[in-house]
Amino acid sequence: MPELIEVDLRGVPMPLHLQRATQAVASASEGNEVVLTTDQEVVIKYVPSAAAKEGLKMRMSMPDEDVWRIKLSRDSNK
Repeated sequence: MPELIEVDLRGVPMPLHLQRATQAVASASEGNEVVLTTDQEVVIKYVPSAAAKEGLKMRMSMPDEDVWRIKLSRDSNK
């Protein structure tokens, strides 16, 4: 059964922030559902292309100013 993993990267310095975002994409590609919260614009530019390469479904929202929430999961059609 897929695990729900929440990754809150607000306040985490670079490059560790981007490394953890990369790990979150990898975890989603393994079948887990990942909710990634970030305050770094570079991450919202990186994650969509990385998710697409892995065939992941992605939904992004902006719950607060300068905060993005990205939900990643396996595309069930693949």
